[in-house]
Amino acid sequence: MLRSLILRQAKPTSVPWYKKYNWYSFALYRYKVYDAIWRVSATATIGACIYLGVVVVQTWNASVHRTWQHYARKERERAELMDFIRQAREKGTLPPSKVTGFE
Repeated sequence: MLRSLILRQAKPTSVPWYKKYNWYSFALYRYKVYDAIWRVSATATIGACIYLGVVVVQTWNASVHRTWQHYARKERERAELMDFIRQAREKGTLPPSKVTGFE
């Protein structure tokens, strides 16, 4: 009887922290963190794809513009050269062309 009374009153020695910890709550918070990380990485990936798409379009546009400027300068210089040749032929500095009907 005395023994049973002592055993009832005796408090258990300290219980380790991992037995007192609510692991279900920990799992829920862990999944919330995983969801937040997934959301951030998905948003970053989509944003990076959109950014790279815009950069590709801008680079393409700049390249086409540069090509057009080169073509326009070439045509302008060709027209100026043809004008100089025409003026020289009108003055008699250059002989008439052997090619006819060419513009």
